Order: sequence, then structure tokens, then C-alpha cells
Amino acid sequence: MKESLFFAFSIDITVLLVCSFLLFRYAKLSIYHPAPTYLVFHFFTFSARLFFLINGANVFLGEQSDYFSVIESHEIVRATILADIGFVSMTVAWIIEANRIPKGFSEKSAILIDKLVLKTILSFTIPIGIWGIFSQLYIPFLGKAQLDFGLWQDSSYIANTQNWVILSCLILVFYYGFQKPFLYIIGVCLFILAFQGQHRYRILTPCIFLLFLYLYRQKRNWISLRFAILILVGVVIFLPLKYVGKLIQQGANLSDLIEFSLEYQESFGIGANADFSFLDMYSSILTLIDQHDSFYYGSTYFTLLLAPIPRPFWEDKPSLMQWMTDISTPSRNLRELGAVATIYGESYANFGYLGILIIPFLFAKCSARWYNSIKKAHYQSVSLFLYLYFMAILVQVYRDGINAIFMFLSVYNMPGFFVCALSFTKKISITT
Repeated sequence: MKESLFFAFSIDITVLLVCSFLLFRYAKLSIYHPAPTYLVFHFFTFSARLFFLINGANVFLGEQSDYFSVIESHEIVRATILADIGFVSMTVAWIIEANRIPKGFSEKSAILIDKLVLKTILSFTIPIGIWGIFSQLYIPFLGKAQLDFGLWQDSSYIANTQNWVILSCLILVFYYGFQKPFLYIIGVCLFILAFQGQHRYRILTPCIFLLFLYLYRQKRNWISLRFAILILVGVVIFLPLKYVGKLIQQGANLSDLIEFSLEYQESFGIGANADFSFLDMYSSILTLIDQHDSFYYGSTYFTLLLAPIPRPFWEDKPSLMQWMTDISTPSRNLRELGAVATIYGESYANFGYLGILIIPFLFAKCSARWYNSIKKAHYQSVSLFLYLYFMAILVQVYRDGINAIFMFLSVYNMPGFFVCALSFTKKISITT
């Protein structure tokens, strides 16, 4: 097993080093370009994971083989090589796009966030967001309201209101600048969200957005060493946050939290920690797709058309990840385990090996073209706000697939999306 994994690791490291060199040499990178985020994602998801597996870590749920079929080394090797092929495809696209002659940019043609639209939308989203916090979230020292929403209990329309205050403040910071009242409100919301024991992206996304916005306004192309250290500390705190929040709600004391931290670290070595097992999940999903014996030919993206329909109106509505439910088996029910497919698993599910080449290529090409378009964008433009938010959720796209772009830009970020959509509509109507 170690020999085959070392072979995959050697190929992966070679691809990582060569592609990194080519990207930094020819792709005209900056911190706002999609490639640096992917390089970090690829290193931790594939390269680092292979290194730990070679040095004795178990595969994901390897010790629970009595109800979960063990992931074999050949599955991991195959998945890694396919990921490397997809990585090369994206590298080619990013380099091609970097050397394309862009059309001239005109600030007069830019669509800016409309101030009246901003105030109107936020006059609704902020009060609703306050209700969402006090009606659904656990608040330190106050507890959690015990409300029954009936059929709407698990609806994202209700759940997403929990974040509307912080998301409304993000667009206020974008429009008015880093003013203290907005930052204080964001800080309070982040503090409350840290205790929820779920959905860590709700904390991560605003932090990344503010970082990118600050760097963009300061005209910095890369982060400083101070920011790098701060981010590293944040990651160490962020990873176990979901579990720590649950423990605190259950009344855990300091010794309980310390004991959990030690167990959390130990879980890395035995392969029981899902946070560092994305490669394992993705490997298993490729096998399940083959066992399913048919591809989806783009139909995994069609579920986006059904997303606006509230589930209480359609109890059996297909989920955005319905295809993972379809391919799951009793011995590998990865949908129930919350497994992730990565952009490569989703691409393979749709078009097989051809999908691994084409879909990441098209995604890289489009994202780089968007990046080039906002280099000199007006600081209040709709495109710039959406792009910086896209960068804030980019890890989710690499982790979950293309569908995550729509979900995080519109459904999760409803306050900002409505402001941008109505500003765009108003500008177009005035122009025509």
C-alpha cells in the first residue's frame, strides 16, 4: 500500500511544484486570483493527506470497517492522479487567460451599488436578521429560544436569516468603508456564531471577505507576514470550532475542552477526522460513480433550478447533492456522512474522464476572466463586490463543486445578492 501511495505522492508533488512555478511565472497572480487559493487547497487536500497516509495514518473510517467498506489504496492513487490532471487543466486555462488581451475597461460603463437600493434592502434584512439570531441561535449567557417552525423547521429560508445581520454589514463595509460601528456588529455576530457548533463557513466567509476587501482597498497584491501568521492562528482555532461550540452548549468546562482538543489531534493520526479526509471521501465517491454505471451529463447542475422552491411546498424535492444520495450504498453512505466530492468528483460524475479535463478548465478560464475584469474596477461596483465574495467562498467551490457558486453567492448571501441584482436592474432600466 505504501509503495502505491508513495508513487501517487511523487506525481502529485511534481505536478504541484511544476504548476506552481508556471502559474507564478506566467499567470500574473495576486492574492485575488483564484489560483493561490487553489494551491493551498490542493496542498492540504491531496499532498499533505497523502504524506500522512504514507506515514501511518488510517484512511477515513478505516477502523469502522464492520459497517463501512474500507477505502483501498488504488482508489486513493487513482483519485489523486485525476485531481492532478484537473489541476494541470486549470493551470493551462489560467495561463491562457492571463495572456489574453482584455477589452478596454470603462468606469462609466460600470454598474455601481445604488445607495437607495442598499438602504431599502437593508431596512428589511437587518430587522429580519435580528429576529433570525434571537429566534434560532444559541446566545451565550442567554441560551436558545425554543421555537417550533413546523414544516419550515429545516428550511434554508428560515435558517439563512441567522446570518442576515452580518451579511448586511459586509455590504455596508464595502460601500462606506471600514467604519467602527459596522465592525463592532460583525464582531458580535462572529462571537455568537462561534458557539453554534455548526456551519463553520458562516464564520470563515465574512472573515475572508473582509481580508480581501482590506487588501484590495490598500492596493496590496499579497498578504504580509503578519497577516499570514494571523491566518495560521485563525485556522488552528477554526478547525475544531464546530465541535467546541456543541460541547459548550452541553455545559462542558475547561478540562472537557482540553480533553477534546487532545482527542481531536489524535483523530488525525487514526483517520477518523473528516476535516482532513477530503481525499478519502472523493476517492470513495469515484468508485461509487463507477458502480452506479452511468454519468449524469450535467444533470447535477439542473437541481439549481429547483433550489428556490421551499421544501415545505415540495417535501420530496431533490437536494442539490441528490446525485450523491443516488450513488450511495449501505456500506458507503457518504451522503449521510456529509462527504464532499470536490470539484473533480462532481466533474467526473457528470462527464467521466472528459469532465475532469473540461469542467475545471472552463471554471478556471471564467474565474480568471472575471479576475482580470475587476483589477481596475470602481470601488463600489457590483462586479467587484460579487467577485470578492466569490473569493471568500472559493474554498467551498473547490471542496463541493460548481453548484456551490450559486448557493453561496445568492441563497446564502441574500442581502448582498438582492442589493447587487436590484442595482443592476435599476441601472439597466435607466440606460434603456
